[in-house]
This record gives sequence, C-alpha cells and structure tokens, in this order.
Amino acid sequence: MRVIEDAQGRNWDVMVGRGSWGSLVLLFSLRGANENRTSELASETVREAEQELSALSDDEVRARLADSKPWE
Repeated sequence: MRVIEDAQGRNWDVMVGRGSWGSLVLLFSLRGANENRTSELASETVREAEQELSALSDDEVRARLADSKPWE
C-alpha cells in the first residue's frame, strides 16, 4: 500500500484490488471520506500488480488517480 497526496492536498491510500470479472485494479481510497476510485492494471497476478504499483512514481500514481473511475 502507498499513500499519495493529490493536487488539492488530500491523502489517498493506494493498493491493489480486484475489479469486475477478476481484473486487477489500483484502488484509491480517500482518507477520512467515503470516496473510492479505481484504475485498471495490465497485470495478471496480484504479485505482478503489486510490482507494477511499486514501480510507478508518485507522479504516475497521481496521473492514474486523475484518470480513475468511481468504484462501483
């Protein structure tokens, strides 16, 4: 899990999660609020997804957050 700060100064927890049909996603959870967002990952296993998240820079994670979709 990682924590990033968005452009508005809000902190988000970022972790690997499961999306629909077993896909793997980045799951963004806003601290102190009930707001969750997702961004698809190309990885096929949880281990690969965790490595993919670890390899992203903070700016890349922020860009993924900016392009993310609400968790449904």
